[in-house]
Amino acid sequence: MSQTLSDRLERAMRDAGYNPRSLSLAASLGMTAVRDILEHRIASPRYTTLQALAKVLGVSVAYLASGASDTPAEASDTGPRDFPIYGAAQGGPSGAMAMSSDPIQRISRPDPLLTVGSGYGVFVVGESMIPAYEQGDIALVHPKLPARRGADVILMRREPDGTPHVLIKHLIGWTDTDWRVRQYNPPLEYDLPKSEWTEVETIVGRYNAR
Repeated sequence: MSQTLSDRLERAMRDAGYNPRSLSLAASLGMTAVRDILEHRIASPRYTTLQALAKVLGVSVAYLASGASDTPAEASDTGPRDFPIYGAAQGGPSGAMAMSSDPIQRISRPDPLLTVGSGYGVFVVGESMIPAYEQGDIALVHPKLPARRGADVILMRREPDGTPHVLIKHLIGWTDTDWRVRQYNPPLEYDLPKSEWTEVETIVGRYNAR
C-alpha cells in the first residue's frame, strides 16, 4: 500500500522525536496544524507549511509531498550505545534544572545526531515549556551548532562547585549583554544575563516520555 502525506509526516515526526503539538510549535504553525494534516482535515497543505515542517524534521519538501528523494533513514536500535543521557532535578537558579555530572544511561545515537561525534540528551523536568517539552521527555542537544534566533536551546550556568544548571527555552534573540528567551507555560518572555548563562546549545529533537 502506498504511503500518504499523513503517513510520511507521522513517520518523520516520530523519527525526529516530536508530537503533533510540539512539531507545530517548532515549525511556527498553528497549534493544530500538524494534527489537522494527520487526521486528514487538511488534504493539501500549502507549500509554505510543508517547507516549514520539512525544515524542522530534516527531510525535503519533496519527500513529504510525494515520497520522493530523501526518505528518512530507518530508525535503528542496533547501533553502539554511545549517546549519553543526563539526569536532571528541579530546583536550580531561576527554575533551572540541576544536571547530573555523569550520564545516567547511554542509548543508540538518534537520527538527528547520527553524523555528529558529540551531542547528548537530558531528561526534562518542570512544566515551563509545555506543550513543546513535557516532564520526562528527552531533549536532544547538538553542542556544536551556533546559537540561532527562533531555535529551542539549552542555556547553561555553572555554579562555583562546577555543577551545571540548565534551562530549556525558545531563543528569541540577544544583545551584547543578554539572551532574550520565551517559555510557554505560563507564556512569558524575559532576559537572561550572558555573564551568568555563559553556554547556549541547540536542541535538534526530542524523545517523547510516552
